[in-house]
Amino acid sequence: MADGLAHTLRRNDYALDADQRAVSEAFADFFEAVSPSAVVRAAESGFDRSLWHKASEMGALTMAVPGSRGGDDATVIDLVLVAEQHGARLAPIPLVESVVAARLVAETVQAGPDDPLPSIIDGARIATIALRPAHRAARQIVPAGAVADLVLALDGDELILVPAPGEVHREPNIGGFPLAWLDLRESPDRRVLARGAEVVTAYHRAVRLWKLLSGAALVGSGREAVRLAVEFANSRKAFGQFIGTFQAISHALVDAATLVESSRNLNRKAAWFAEYEPDAAPELFPAAYVSCVRAAVEATKVGIHVQGGFGFTTESDMTLHFRHAKGRPLVAGPLADDVRAAGAVLPVARAL
Repeated sequence: MADGLAHTLRRNDYALDADQRAVSEAFADFFEAVSPSAVVRAAESGFDRSLWHKASEMGALTMAVPGSRGGDDATVIDLVLVAEQHGARLAPIPLVESVVAARLVAETVQAGPDDPLPSIIDGARIATIALRPAHRAARQIVPAGAVADLVLALDGDELILVPAPGEVHREPNIGGFPLAWLDLRESPDRRVLARGAEVVTAYHRAVRLWKLLSGAALVGSGREAVRLAVEFANSRKAFGQFIGTFQAISHALVDAATLVESSRNLNRKAAWFAEYEPDAAPELFPAAYVSCVRAAVEATKVGIHVQGGFGFTTESDMTLHFRHAKGRPLVAGPLADDVRAAGAVLPVARAL
């Protein structure tokens, strides 16, 4: 992957280098080919195992970990670029959760016979992460908990691994994600992987990465929603004119596109800091997440209105993107916590 010293994202230049463009384009082509809307709709549980294996073969998991642990040394920026393409196609696989879990294990667990990392990055076992410490919640909604084989959680200062129970009830949700309520404290098969203050820090960094990648998936979805809306506006006529020429529609689309692009840039900047200066601007990460959430919701809402009566039907792909935009942020809990943490970084954050 590209040398960090060559990046200029910190100075608000959001141009990608050749390697980053190659990563983005490769995964754009991949998800476009394997995850059309028909596949998304067919995955009623929010998970397509065939697509999961294809993504694993593509290296979507391996790239997340260091070369010393059998990975490809991808930066956080690279992972964000992949997540954007994953979100654009709403691919029904727990890519974000597995990437975060793999990176956390690689960072905190030594290689050895009991190391779960090899089976995670080759896709043999699906891993996820509990977004709240186990000692603070008796039960919690776990992203991808309904399909995961392994759940990572923080209990005090211990990183624990909890095998999935035999029977897991998928919790119905607006986004169609494979969520499940799990009690991670009572599992008799739980295993301590690592402990100490550094483990606690690594866990919170992993939760932050989950929000960075989720934000990337949201703006990827938001960009696709704007594209679909523009395509629709340029193909439908009213009063003898394409509806895209009406100011009420064109202005709303421009506003939505601007919000999506600025949120994507902010999220990429946060990814740069996460990779190279993780302690320099802590308020940037919640600000980026809040902005991405708002951008996705606004873009899909505008898209539905542009499509009119069709936009509100289940046959419209816009509905899939709207449900994703509304559902994904709920997994992490109240957005108000991130708004407060963002402080004065963004006026938009204070307004939510």
